[in-house]
Amino acid sequence: MIADADLIVCHDEDKNGPPPERHFFYLQDNNTLNSSELLAYVDILEKLVFRIARKPKHLISHLQRIYFCFHKDLNEQLFAAIVDFLVILNRHGQAISWRMLAGIKPGLSNEQFILIKEYLKDEQASPFLLAGNRYCILTRGIVGTNALVRQVVADQAKPDHDPLEIARDHIEYSQLEEAKQVLENALLKHPARVELQHELLALYKSTRDSEGFYTMLNELNRSDFDIIAEWDQLNNFFKGRNNNG
Repeated sequence: MIADADLIVCHDEDKNGPPPERHFFYLQDNNTLNSSELLAYVDILEKLVFRIARKPKHLISHLQRIYFCFHKDLNEQLFAAIVDFLVILNRHGQAISWRMLAGIKPGLSNEQFILIKEYLKDEQASPFLLAGNRYCILTRGIVGTNALVRQVVADQAKPDHDPLEIARDHIEYSQLEEAKQVLENALLKHPARVELQHELLALYKSTRDSEGFYTMLNELNRSDFDIIAEWDQLNNFFKGRNNNG
């Protein structure tokens, strides 16, 4: 590996100008980032998004995601990837942020480029309020509804992912509907797991989702599963709300 190779090729004196070449990821000997195998994986983007959602500060995953989206000409996904990267940097690493923006400029629309450029110029701007898009998973300006994450976590056939842990990851990023879906599917498969019931009931109550609650309650009763007493308590809670108008 070339020890002193730059990650991104860019003229420092003109950091807002176009990069000198499209292939700005320069570590040719680093298979972790610049790899034809990375580009060949059909589901690599889904895996990278899932990994970032679980470990947001894993910077290599962010760089791999940006690299993949850039070379696959995925405009919206690329914009989301750089926004999530800036959120994690949290205004640190300004040099690499500017160089990254210059490098991926050909893959962004003019509006996207200006939005990120103005954010980097404003030292008081909060990265969490960057206006992302539906592929973003870390912004607060627009809550990500990332179908890529849902596609991975919804596959409950994989035994190495605990549904309770996955649901809590969704909750951490305010993806409450996704969390409920994971818990509901898991509970029907593993009704004896009391902690799944507790977590799901807490979600129903906090989101005031009486419709989802009664749908799941009826499903559990039809299947003759044992349920904890908190189901009756929440049932009374929702009935009381309905009676009070």
